[in-house]
Amino acid sequence: MNYAILRTAKLKTMGNIGGSLAHNYRTIETPNADPNLTSKNHHSVATPEAVKQAIQNRLPEKRRSDAVLCIEYLITASPEWEGWGTSKEDEFFKRSSLWLIDQHGEENIAGMSIHRDISTPHLVAYVVPIDQKGKLNCKNFLGGRAKLNKMQTDFAKTVADLWLTRGKEGSKAKHTSIKEYYHDINHARDFTIKAVSPKPEMFESKARYGEKVSAAVIEQIEPTVKAANSILMDYEKARMDKSVAEGSYDTLKKRVEPYLVAINGLNQEEIARVNEAMQLESRRISVERNNTKGASKVSE
Repeated sequence: MNYAILRTAKLKTMGNIGGSLAHNYRTIETPNADPNLTSKNHHSVATPEAVKQAIQNRLPEKRRSDAVLCIEYLITASPEWEGWGTSKEDEFFKRSSLWLIDQHGEENIAGMSIHRDISTPHLVAYVVPIDQKGKLNCKNFLGGRAKLNKMQTDFAKTVADLWLTRGKEGSKAKHTSIKEYYHDINHARDFTIKAVSPKPEMFESKARYGEKVSAAVIEQIEPTVKAANSILMDYEKARMDKSVAEGSYDTLKKRVEPYLVAINGLNQEEIARVNEAMQLESRRISVERNNTKGASKVSE
């Protein structure tokens, strides 16, 4: 059975919004996306800055300090759905867009994007939750289990004739956020993956090794952990895999953390300088190590 999938995230600060937009527009490295296919992505608004400005323009001056400024929607379908790559895919995303407009009003939708540079395409939308009284009111749309269930049901009805259905209504399974779900859709059955820390190659820079470890964390560990949490929570095997994966994830994360701290807040040019310096230092240490080994053999 193929499912219509709808997930939401509450963005409470402009920093949260900026981080999400950077991922959405691929202005930061996105490990699970194929850069060769990024040109196939479609954005209703040309730049992330323009989306951010559109959000700011809709926000009322008076609002609570902890108010949700924007709802991020992720809409997709099961990876096995036969509609991918056909005219049904275009129809699916068209109906999804119209459903969002009907729910929130076109004036409150700051931007929509369709990603096709990952294994399962999906739509991402940024919506300012303005209610019928003109107030910023996320609870009006996402407040409580009953409203979330109704939203899922309404959306599923919109695409039902495309041979898609909603998940089991009334299920006690925990609703997963976009962040939790993002990798699940592409790795729902990857429970046999074992975390293996990559071995550094000779003369390999710390920057390059950091990239390899980061890739290993994402590709080997995170799909298993997240999928175990959101898809197979009821199975003992999933719980075992989750435990193993989390331990391996923490280990690999600690190994890559020094590099991530070193480049935090730097622009691309500055990161390139750090990478070059690390590469030179790595070579120098390697030469010193070889010289030390050579000296030890001579003394013997």
